[in-house]
Amino acid sequence: MLPIDCESDDYKFNKTLHRDVKISPNQWNNKWDLQFEDGDFKIVSGHDSLRNAINIAIMTRYKELKNELYSPDFGCKIHELTKAKKSTIVQKKIAYYCENVLKEMRRIKTVNEIIVTDNKDNNAHKYGVFFNITSINDEVISGSVNL
Repeated sequence: MLPIDCESDDYKFNKTLHRDVKISPNQWNNKWDLQFEDGDFKIVSGHDSLRNAINIAIMTRYKELKNELYSPDFGCKIHELTKAKKSTIVQKKIAYYCENVLKEMRRIKTVNEIIVTDNKDNNAHKYGVFFNITSINDEVISGSVNL
């Protein structure tokens, strides 16, 4: 069994938001990697787990996972726009696709806001996605994903 901090307030009061293996972008090329601590997977729970799950849902290609734990339609369609020329329409499509994938998550009560911005480095095909949601336990959670 993976180590979990069962004494943390986030674990005690936000169990409904589940727990997961921590992922985060690496420092070199923004690819997402599993995180390790003391030679084992780093586990997150509560709010961090929900942020982690949102990142996974957005970064997973639509219908990519062939696993009985996920619906056949799991994932986000933003990857269809990978090489699309930057435009306001593409930004609106990214926001729409992200909102759709977040609305499908059982741990999310409402999607409050999705903001898509140009990336900091002015890369021709990259965007930043900011999200603000209300979880099933009525907590407001914000985060961002760089695409």
